Amino acid sequence: MNLKNTVLARAGLALVMAAALASCGGGGSKYTIGGVVYGLQYGPLVLTTNGMEASVQPNPANTAAEVKEVTYAFPEKLEYGDVYDVIIKQVTDASGNVTIQQPPHQICGPASNSRTSDTAGRLSVISADFVCQLVAPTIGGKVKGLGAGTLVLNNGSDSLVSIPAPTPAATPPADIAYVFPVAVTYGKTYGVTVQTNPAGYTCTVANATGTMRDDPVSNIDVTCVANPT
Repeated sequence: MNLKNTVLARAGLALVMAAALASCGGGGSKYTIGGVVYGLQYGPLVLTTNGMEASVQPNPANTAAEVKEVTYAFPEKLEYGDVYDVIIKQVTDASGNVTIQQPPHQICGPASNSRTSDTAGRLSVISADFVCQLVAPTIGGKVKGLGAGTLVLNNGSDSLVSIPAPTPAATPPADIAYVFPVAVTYGKTYGVTVQTNPAGYTCTVANATGTMRDDPVSNIDVTCVANPT
């Protein structure tokens, strides 16, 4: 092969390689990194990657009956081959403690099968999706004065808790801490009542009703008094 043919062959090979790179996302391609957030009711949810932030607000079309998905995108594009890792923004205090900055009243995390970390260009579309749900703390309190039998408390029709008297018996009876097995979602109301009094006792509930906030409720106290004989 003469020099002219060699040069032409190499030029042709370079063109083929450039075309191959372009077809798989190489070369000068840039990639928008974004995704979908499902279930976001309160904002913002702040996501970070590669020194960038995306502040995601709830979909303005949300209603009480339906929470719609919302899309987001980071402000700058990634170069081919850039490694990304989309996470919820974290804050470090003076003591070195790291806190994930969740949106108000919710907990969010990566959606199932979502590629929140990868290399730009390996896939034609970068979609780092997240799912949010309302917090659901527990409710409970203490039972005082229960010397025998079992007390059954009710929070609605689907959540019961049975509380037996402590053993061995003591005078006066020891306080008993309890927690309902079914948590209460943020914003929902609760109302604790006595489903079944223990034999020989009458029990009353204090702080029985309320609207669920972000933290567990632990002051729904019950006082049991032995019936007169």
